[in-house]
Amino acid sequence: MKKYSPRDSYSGSLPGSCQKLSSPGWFDTHCHFDFPAFNPDRRAVWQHCETLGISGLIVPGVCREQGERLASFCAGQPWFFALGLHPCFSERHRMADLDWLEQVLSTSECVAVGEFGLHFSRPVDLAVRQQQRQLFDAQIQLAQQYKLPVILHGVGAHDEIIQALRLARFDGGGVVHAFSGSEQQARQYLDLGFCLGLGGLLLRPNAHRLRRTVQQLPLEAWLLETDAPDMTPAIAASRRNSPVFLPLVGVALARIKQLTPAALQACQADSIRKLFFPLSDHPI
Repeated sequence: MKKYSPRDSYSGSLPGSCQKLSSPGWFDTHCHFDFPAFNPDRRAVWQHCETLGISGLIVPGVCREQGERLASFCAGQPWFFALGLHPCFSERHRMADLDWLEQVLSTSECVAVGEFGLHFSRPVDLAVRQQQRQLFDAQIQLAQQYKLPVILHGVGAHDEIIQALRLARFDGGGVVHAFSGSEQQARQYLDLGFCLGLGGLLLRPNAHRLRRTVQQLPLEAWLLETDAPDMTPAIAASRRNSPVFLPLVGVALARIKQLTPAALQACQADSIRKLFFPLSDHPI
């Protein structure tokens, strides 16, 4: 797995958002905290997060309309954002949205391109596949152009995504969100410089293959996430997932790796800093 980002040699100035990095703690690398599910109690949820030692999160972009609001949503909070066109929102996307994305990537404080990828969980017709692949290739190209990591969404398409990354010779790194593929696929992503997102799936009683993969791969391969409000852990009483569940995933990973939670937090902070904030001297 790569220990560097191609932005290490970038000579530009740091985005102002990097000044928001706080002391080490739990950090949710994938949380849709801007989604309407949190509108009734978002402030209370975040206050609860802070009492649990959660120091920040990354809000992924999913479409242009939502992405246009993320800078103001994250302002003044230890929240960061990515910008992208998600395959599950394909009915909202227009090819002109790629022009918008290129423009904002050149001026915004986003920390990654994403969430984007390929979603083939059920049979999709050729036109949909072609649109997803066209948007995928274009966003990989933009990430390469602006020296940004990517946040990838892959369902039923890991082999195709790996092939596409190789064909593009993409070397910007990133994270494969909610990874649940095989160990072989995981190692191929690591060889390409990617981390793997790990969330509530780890807490499922029947997640034997995922736990074996977690055990076999190096600790630095994994980044903690929740994907809230989706992918609610099986042990949760509520139907809505929340970033407050992140420490549960962290403790489970620490036990598998035979580490203290504090040691895991330090390792996570180092990985997150290298991937998303390679030019910052501030600890997460």
